[in-house]
Amino acid sequence: MAKWTAVALAALPAMLHAAPDAELTRMYYQREVMAAYCGLGSARSAAGFQRAEKEIIARKNPNQKDREDARTQAWKDAHAEWSNRGLGGFKNWCRTEGAAAMERFEQMAR
Repeated sequence: MAKWTAVALAALPAMLHAAPDAELTRMYYQREVMAAYCGLGSARSAAGFQRAEKEIIARKNPNQKDREDARTQAWKDAHAEWSNRGLGGFKNWCRTEGAAAMERFEQMAR
């Protein structure tokens, strides 16, 4: 019985860790899709991303681990979506989500 209690207590921190912040994760996901998977971006969209990131961080004040968790989850989500697209299927993804992310970040830079 004590062995199972020790195992359960060892797993407790992982079970209690909250999911990454959805807004921060979504912003990192959009950047990942736009830049890494679709090869889109401009100096203006990069400036807009930096502004969006600063605004969310100022408003929500996540610690470094929470930001890293959000970036990691965003990368996983983007990679899973890319993997699900199949050969050539990412082209429409880039025309829709990738282009929308670029437009959003460019608007943030204005």
